[in-house]
Amino acid sequence: MRRCIWLAFFAAVFCFLPAGVMAAGEPLAEAKANAGRILIDVASHGEAWYVDPQSLTRVYLGRPHEALERLQKRAVYVDFGDISRLAESSGLPNDAEYAQAMSGYVLAPSDLIGAAWYVPPSQSIRLRLATPDDAWQVMTRTGVAVLPAVLKVIPVESETGEVPPSGEHAVKEIVSADTLVLDDGSRVRLISVDVPSNPDLQQAAMDRIASIVDGRSVMLESDVKDADTAGNKLRFVRAGDINLNYDLVRNGLAFHNIESPNFRYAEQLIVGGLDAMTQKKGFWRPK
Repeated sequence: MRRCIWLAFFAAVFCFLPAGVMAAGEPLAEAKANAGRILIDVASHGEAWYVDPQSLTRVYLGRPHEALERLQKRAVYVDFGDISRLAESSGLPNDAEYAQAMSGYVLAPSDLIGAAWYVPPSQSIRLRLATPDDAWQVMTRTGVAVLPAVLKVIPVESETGEVPPSGEHAVKEIVSADTLVLDDGSRVRLISVDVPSNPDLQQAAMDRIASIVDGRSVMLESDVKDADTAGNKLRFVRAGDINLNYDLVRNGLAFHNIESPNFRYAEQLIVGGLDAMTQKKGFWRPK
């Protein structure tokens, strides 16, 4: 929650700094000008985007753990000896020419699994990308405030089609243990989860949902598939820092039901289900 508040804070602050906020240009020129940068949308909730210098498309970074995964996924693999040519902080010996060549790239050594470094265009150094906190530090230290018009002309990476969570909504009705009606009349089904049809289990899940969304707005996150055969939107639902889909699985109130091509949060859902079983929560509790 603290990190979401800070991103919103950055957006609010940058809105009062028009001289430092970038305006939009031509699409290709804009993408090239911002290649390798992390852009902060000042007019929304402070969402961060990475402009991949290889594809000249932008990638939504999301929360710190998501940002870490998405940045590492786009790393260029080089020898660690080359990475070592870049200092980890200013004032230390550094290969300025190599830093310029690698500006904006995420570098990963071919012989160290899970290790990566980001080379910010504004600094001739490397910043570690090994933990979600590292990703958070990279976003806050190097993010550049831009207007929505700048982002609009830089295409979203087609491979993922990832977009920020949609605007805030109120839950008007909890129809069932996995289906909600929002204040705009849309019906949303929780994606990648399955609640047993047993009436007691259904009610337990509905009670849990009600306790989380009561008096709170929610935001929606999509996966690849947009809707089910009945026309319900398929979404992950967030109330603050709580991912409702994951919360139900983690508390033994739903099974994960991951179907291709919808793999967003798959790992978390699987681990959450194992935790619920190990800790004997919800329907895993001995009768």
